[in-house]
Amino acid sequence: DFVVCVQVIMHTEYAEKTFSHLADVTAAGGEFACYVYSKKALPRELVDDYFRKATHEVSSEEMWAFAEQLTELGKRLSELNVSFEAPDIPLLGIKGGRYDIQRFIYWNFLKCFWKEDWGYDLSRSTNYDWYAPSNARRFSKEEFLQMVKDYRLEISFFHQEEACYSGRFLKKQ
Repeated sequence: DFVVCVQVIMHTEYAEKTFSHLADVTAAGGEFACYVYSKKALPRELVDDYFRKATHEVSSEEMWAFAEQLTELGKRLSELNVSFEAPDIPLLGIKGGRYDIQRFIYWNFLKCFWKEDWGYDLSRSTNYDWYAPSNARRFSKEEFLQMVKDYRLEISFFHQEEACYSGRFLKKQ
């Protein structure tokens, strides 16, 4: 009657097949809740793919060192306390607007996560967690909603933000 797949489907080998299977096991009239990563700006997608592949050839210790470096970069950029107005660059998928310099780099070029109230260890773990899995499929809004439609699900709730898309979907009778 209720199937939940939160922050997992994109780490499976074939995300669409996993989505299909979970939609299939949801009973008619039941609800399927799902969360997927969203695609980022083109430079960030390219860097993420490169580092995800490269980090599978390093030891766990080297991976933690890499996560520490990313965290330190994010922290230092945040400490600059600099904001600016970025132009729209549609060809690269960069959305214009007012950005803190750390968040601009984070969303558009490199995951160097830092959140002051989370502290160093949780920020470092977040950076580690992003590049550690071998699979981390990202979806456009259109791709995600097409899967919902393809598997005969109706949207009961839909949420989107820079990082993700999520929703609760009803399986048609």
